[in-house]
Amino acid sequence: MKQFESKLPILIDKFSQHDLYKDRLLKYFDDYSIAKNNYGDDNITKFDWHISTDFNREWVKMIYKDLHKHFLKYANHLGFGICNINNLWFQQYDKNSTHQWHIHGDNYTGVYYVNFNKDCAKTRLLDSYLKKNYIDIEAEEGDIIFFPAVVIHRALVQNTNFLKTIISFNVNFDEILPEVHNNVEENIKVIKWLMTFTYLII
Repeated sequence: MKQFESKLPILIDKFSQHDLYKDRLLKYFDDYSIAKNNYGDDNITKFDWHISTDFNREWVKMIYKDLHKHFLKYANHLGFGICNINNLWFQQYDKNSTHQWHIHGDNYTGVYYVNFNKDCAKTRLLDSYLKKNYIDIEAEEGDIIFFPAVVIHRALVQNTNFLKTIISFNVNFDEILPEVHNNVEENIKVIKWLMTFTYLII
């Protein structure tokens, strides 16, 4: 798992089951008859955001268990024992399509790059800690990026005929891991000790 050179908690890791699911996902999305292709002012080629809470969709049932296992790894890395998936949906971008600036609800969100190459439009995140105020994610096919849902982000304009395909998601975390509790308690003891020491000096 890699963390970007940013003060934002942005994580990226390869989905180990990508090769197992890629072709089946693309076939499903290609045949998907109830997907939409208009979302406000955005120019997204195809998506199923409007039913993102329906976990009985065939592609969701197919991949849910392995995705959840992967997401839980991120949750554990951030100090949480439970990861609840609230939304799952796919989006596709052909030439000149894009997704404008937006945020998500929930704790964390992210992107799984299902069909992607080096010429595809990147995901751009605003990052006020950086001099240029944004970070373009250098992802590869099969990667899953994870970042706080309140971070403003967008998909840049797709300038090739390659059909960029992603799965996006919203998740909430719960149940702080015991070792995190212990570290917090230890830090509180140190702070109290330092405060006492400072008081004695004064």
